[in-house]
Amino acid sequence: MTSETGKQYYGDDWWVSPFNSVGNDEMKVKLPKNVQIHDVTLRDGEQTPGIVFNKDDKVNISRALSEIGVHRIEVGMPVISKEEKDAIKTITSEKLSSKIFTLARLIKNDVDQSAESGVDGVILETPLGTPKRKQLGWSVEKAMDLTLEMIDYAKSYGLFVSTFGVDTTRTEEDIYMDYIKAVTKTKADSITLVDTFGCITYEGMSYLAEKVSKLTDKPLEVHTHNDFGLSVASSFAAVAKGASTVHVAVNGIGERTGNAPLDEIATGLKYLYGIDTGVKLNKLFELSRMVEKRSNFMLPSNKPFVGTRAFARESGISVAGWAKFNLGSEPVLPDVVGNKHEVVVGKKSGKGSIEYKLKELSLWNDNIKEEQLEKLMMMVKDKAQATKKEVSEEDFRKFAGEVLS
Repeated sequence: MTSETGKQYYGDDWWVSPFNSVGNDEMKVKLPKNVQIHDVTLRDGEQTPGIVFNKDDKVNISRALSEIGVHRIEVGMPVISKEEKDAIKTITSEKLSSKIFTLARLIKNDVDQSAESGVDGVILETPLGTPKRKQLGWSVEKAMDLTLEMIDYAKSYGLFVSTFGVDTTRTEEDIYMDYIKAVTKTKADSITLVDTFGCITYEGMSYLAEKVSKLTDKPLEVHTHNDFGLSVASSFAAVAKGASTVHVAVNGIGERTGNAPLDEIATGLKYLYGIDTGVKLNKLFELSRMVEKRSNFMLPSNKPFVGTRAFARESGISVAGWAKFNLGSEPVLPDVVGNKHEVVVGKKSGKGSIEYKLKELSLWNDNIKEEQLEKLMMMVKDKAQATKKEVSEEDFRKFAGEVLS
């Protein structure tokens, strides 16, 4: 089905709002034809307090990211340690389909070691935001001069260089636009809009991205954090104004409240904006579990798309409607991201939930009477009320045996 603008808003396994395309037209959205995914799980993601990735973790996660179609992988900083550099060199030696990047400060040794590690490019970070410069005691002139010098230095190695203005969104507008004008005259390959502390609104990012795009012909990238819960929205705002690369992390891990989650960005771009990034969405749940295990950073079960219970339901009314037509109760089917449906039985269950669970556990037969379903439902509700949690499969089987025998 298509909206009045002629754009599709639902298919066999998804159904979103027809107002999306209308809103895009009204707001003069300038979507890029293609959007690349730049994954920062192994660098910014590892900066999550308590997460440590060893060489084996980094190599295997890089392989998995490449296999699902991520375009670029930011694997770390070789100056951190000998093991870090060894891991990066091992990753680059594998000749993955993804381009391999490192983060580099405005220090020649950072760039030297990145080049020695065989990477394709560097994210060259400049302390640019006013609070960040104040914290470090840097003047605007120092930040600008070193940026221009290090762009040339990194390009002398033949590296792809993306300029990364740390704390972009807390930089005074005139200072930031002067930075954009200066960088535009260099050999830098792209400019990254960086919401380091997750404090820009959707409207603010939209304004910023549009203004920058008018000042430069260099491709725009966007890197956001989730301090106000806006990392995904801010990333989409930048894309809607032409940004063609989005920085993400598996499971949204990252410093403080984390980065924009890979699954939400890739899935949202496809179904909300009609942009297929080429990422194999049906592998996202599997990738999420892998990173969850290796990072020992557990996700909430209701995390969008890749939470173990992102597609679970308990309410009797919800289950009854969902059983008749799944998309009447969710925007995409779990198969899209490699997840699965689940029906939980507990205090809020109805007879429809009980019937579904009996069939799921191969306990159903056509001779079951209405009063038996009613009795089993009440036993489930009473157990859940008493324990203040869902009823386990073991207990459900026990109750069913008592009622149906």
